[in-house]
Amino acid sequence: MVANRVFVTGLGAVSAFGRGVPPFWNACLGGESIVTATPAAWRQYYRATSQVWSPLPAFDYKSFGFTRADILTNSTAVLLAMTAADEALEHANAPAFVKSAMDPERNPAGATPLSRYRVAVFIGTGLGGGQAPFDNYRAHLLAGLKPRLNALREQLSDDEYLREHVTALQAHPRVNPLVICQTMPNSISASLGIRYKFRGPNETACYACASGTVAIGHAYKAIRNGEIDFAIAGGVEHLNDGAGGAFMGFDRLQTLAKPRGDLGTENRPFDKSRSGFLFSEGGAAILTLESESFANNRGAIPLAEVAGFGHTSDGYSVAAISEMNNSIRAMLDQTIADAAIDRHQIGYVNGHGTSTELNDSIEARLLDQYFKHTPKVNSTKSILGHTIGASGAFEAIVCTKSLQSQRVHVSRNLDEPIVDLNFCTASEPYQFEYALSQSFGFGGHNAGLIFRKTD
Repeated sequence: MVANRVFVTGLGAVSAFGRGVPPFWNACLGGESIVTATPAAWRQYYRATSQVWSPLPAFDYKSFGFTRADILTNSTAVLLAMTAADEALEHANAPAFVKSAMDPERNPAGATPLSRYRVAVFIGTGLGGGQAPFDNYRAHLLAGLKPRLNALREQLSDDEYLREHVTALQAHPRVNPLVICQTMPNSISASLGIRYKFRGPNETACYACASGTVAIGHAYKAIRNGEIDFAIAGGVEHLNDGAGGAFMGFDRLQTLAKPRGDLGTENRPFDKSRSGFLFSEGGAAILTLESESFANNRGAIPLAEVAGFGHTSDGYSVAAISEMNNSIRAMLDQTIADAAIDRHQIGYVNGHGTSTELNDSIEARLLDQYFKHTPKVNSTKSILGHTIGASGAFEAIVCTKSLQSQRVHVSRNLDEPIVDLNFCTASEPYQFEYALSQSFGFGGHNAGLIFRKTD
């Protein structure tokens, strides 16, 4: 069997910098980061060690073309995914042949016929629609207490703190009948398949912080092996419940950035003074992938080529990485072999770079040992913070944009590197052909993607 070449033809994103890839990429090149104090309401429930996060803007989804019914029936994670996927399809100049997937008879004259069974969706997520059960559980618990709570709110007219607290408990007056559907991790990929009427494989990759990378890798393999022609692939996450429960969970694990000097200096991947990652509310990063022949037939413009994928597991711990017995090197060997290149051809590495003490130390030492030619290395999480299941997909977009523009972005707050790697200390031009993006996730998941510059 002759393997198909696989190209990236469209990009879409929703991030802390707003809707669209351009504001995200410009922020990367500008070394910008969105960091604010955590919501005061969260402190009513938990006194966290970490005090900062990177929130999403308050999007008006109606202005994006969503109806009131769309907003009520879908989780925020799904709305983020749809917004990013719409952009990626537009960027790929895909709407005409997406319509043909819905109804082949509407296929525009001269366009490539598209079987609805050869278009697919591959989405990675860590917690899926995790906000939905938090929001609805409060309504479930308080359903029989509404008269007493209303009376209590009147009695607390002079106590603003308690009055606001009781009001917050009533913010969701009824349980959404679709709460189970909204909670399902596969609801994101399923909703995209329903939106675009894609009837090929519809896969959810749930591998914690490696989810987005694995989803893109699985889409690449399906196209390479001739199973499908075209895929929407990427990662989506949304981690903002009313009480900051997800934030609390990570804080209790002692994985979040500790207070340090000026606001915005807490997140320090690969720096000696790192103390944990910057918690991100989330976002969505979507790529369109298609085979070389399909892209050529419809006149699509390749942005980059997906050249290799590798995936291993440590078999060690659900929440920790082993210094001596991890499978990261094996993952790198797989990824390099799959791309049929030598490791010295990798010119740029977008590291996992979470800013956690043990992970960064292990990753930096391994990169130093594995790549003797010292490729450029940075961490997009130094810009975005950690978007968990979406992070690998955002980093795939960065690899694509970096190859396209032959520029790399700065790794923020890197004052004293833990290992003497060729870190990106500035956003600057840089000539290279192959980029590696690697992700590690809770549960011991290691995944890597190699992208190649197109002519």
